[in-house]
Amino acid sequence: MSQNVRNHRLRRGIAGLGVLATAAAGLFAGTAGAAAEVADPADPKLAVYVEVNSNDLANVADYTLAESGEAAIDMAMIFAANINYDGEKAYLHFNERVTETLDDAETQIRPVQAKGTKVLLSVLGNHQGAGFANFTSFEQADAFAAQLADAVATYGLDGIDFDDEWTNYGANGTPQPNAQSFGWLATALRDRLGPDKIISLYAIGPSYTTTDFTLFDAAGVIDYAWNPYYPTYDAPTVPGLEDRTRLGAAAIDLSNTSAATAADFADRTVADGYGVYVAYNLTATDQSDYLSGITQAMKGEATEYRAAPRDTTSPTVTVKEGSRFTKVRADGAYQRVSFGLYDEGQIDRLYVNGVLKDLTDDAWSDLNFVKPGVFGAVVGQNRLQVLDVAGNTTELSFVLSK
Repeated sequence: MSQNVRNHRLRRGIAGLGVLATAAAGLFAGTAGAAAEVADPADPKLAVYVEVNSNDLANVADYTLAESGEAAIDMAMIFAANINYDGEKAYLHFNERVTETLDDAETQIRPVQAKGTKVLLSVLGNHQGAGFANFTSFEQADAFAAQLADAVATYGLDGIDFDDEWTNYGANGTPQPNAQSFGWLATALRDRLGPDKIISLYAIGPSYTTTDFTLFDAAGVIDYAWNPYYPTYDAPTVPGLEDRTRLGAAAIDLSNTSAATAADFADRTVADGYGVYVAYNLTATDQSDYLSGITQAMKGEATEYRAAPRDTTSPTVTVKEGSRFTKVRADGAYQRVSFGLYDEGQIDRLYVNGVLKDLTDDAWSDLNFVKPGVFGAVVGQNRLQVLDVAGNTTELSFVLSK
């Protein structure tokens, strides 16, 4: 399932709707034994998964706290890369949209980080049998950890989130899960990332249920573990991570959980001293009212939506040369004039003296053979306005003769 469709998140859980939600990673990273700065129980962190197949990660930066102006979302998960199998070994795979998000880090990732939000890459099984829980040696696990660490370094990410679903252990002759594998992988990844990056566990699948967490330094390797089923409130049990500031009990779906339930989970998170609140499926729509019910309880501030056009460049308008398109008199007045229009964000429409001409959204467009009586043009002074899809405008004046 390299397209990472998350419809499975709507599957039924043990007590009703047990859906995979969002994950929360360690905001300030670091391990317990490496002077890590863990969450203040009075200020739990909001972690949100973003389905980049259908939404831009950059949307996360549109949400800020109403009074302080700080980021409303503390951790954002790129959902999701995959662990794949090539017939011999596991390898890290990015589908087209994940690739686009990572390659376009300057507009998709950096603005989010600039607000103070940590960005993690979530990694998910892909039905091929390769998983986090069935490496048969530390060396195998370390080889995959090297690929994860390389992705973090290459794209300037803040860590890795492990989501052990849809692996189909045993497929393609792969081994079944064992108690040591995930510990090897997490330990190898921590060694490669160092103490200042985040490793989080979405507590589901054999990486959670089969792993013997006493066989490795779980507290020194994993920053956070959280509930994967929404809408439920139930913290995972991970030996070594008994500190509630490193656990998330609340898990909700922003599109399918009621605002009342979401706010109640936030109140309980604060009261119970948990360090993470997990939300899934942040979209491009304004969800600030919903998020305010969460952030008001956890941070003492409402959430504001401050979306701004990503495209701030105005269209380019040039006069087409050549008598076929443009005829100009010695005094500079045009008998007829044609314009070439360009905008990387696509030309949307134009006005001549306030008369609308709608255009097919495209980077290149034209306004040809303008003369008095055509497209709203008149003898004498005329005004041309060209707008791109983002609403940026270029205006110019030109004079037409009889």
